[in-house]
Amino acid sequence: MGKIIDRLGKFYSKNISLLLGCDKLLLLMKYLFFLSLLFIQFTAFSQEVETTEEPRKQRYGIGLLPSSAENIYGLAIGIIGSEAICNRYYTKKSHGINIQLLSQGFFSVFHVFKDDFNFSKTNIDSISYGDSTAIKRVIHNGFLLSTFGTFSEDINGISISPWMSINHKVNGVSMNVLVNSIHSLNGVTIGLYNATHKTKGLQIGLVNQTNKLKGFQVGLWNVNNKRKLPIVNWAY
Repeated sequence: MGKIIDRLGKFYSKNISLLLGCDKLLLLMKYLFFLSLLFIQFTAFSQEVETTEEPRKQRYGIGLLPSSAENIYGLAIGIIGSEAICNRYYTKKSHGINIQLLSQGFFSVFHVFKDDFNFSKTNIDSISYGDSTAIKRVIHNGFLLSTFGTFSEDINGISISPWMSINHKVNGVSMNVLVNSIHSLNGVTIGLYNATHKTKGLQIGLVNQTNKLKGFQVGLWNVNNKRKLPIVNWAY
């Protein structure tokens, strides 16, 4: 059987060479190789598009955290927030009440003592989101309650924890007993140490620090772009 297959191969190879000539045969082989590469590339691209364009989930009533759902309307509850999901390149939002029983701050306890996470020590007005992209990983709209604090992008509403909070932007109230570290604040922060880059509103704490203030600071020691004062400080 092997000899028959070998003879057939030599026969077809010889006759094709005679019909087309060596140069044309080589050209034909190159052409077929090129078509094969195009087919493989097209197949890989189709699979990638199908993977990235999967339907985005919506949750109504109750949603468990962390969740890959694009929106949760109502109560979102779980061990940690959806910030922990990094392989979804769209913004995940909660609208209503968000309760994080352990929260991501548990895994970032000592981040608040690093300069990279102290926004009062940065001079950069713009910030990157997620993994150095223009995509916000999460937005919380409503009431956010966490045990060890949040480590997220935008909060529109009220955020409370007995530990810390590191956020890019807060529109509302951020009340964390130990630390509030926020890049852009529009509202009120309450805690032992409040550190922001931009503040429009009020800081209340033992130590308050911001680079750009339009509002007031109330605490034992207050630092802003205009002056350093105890008890009460301000800038417009």
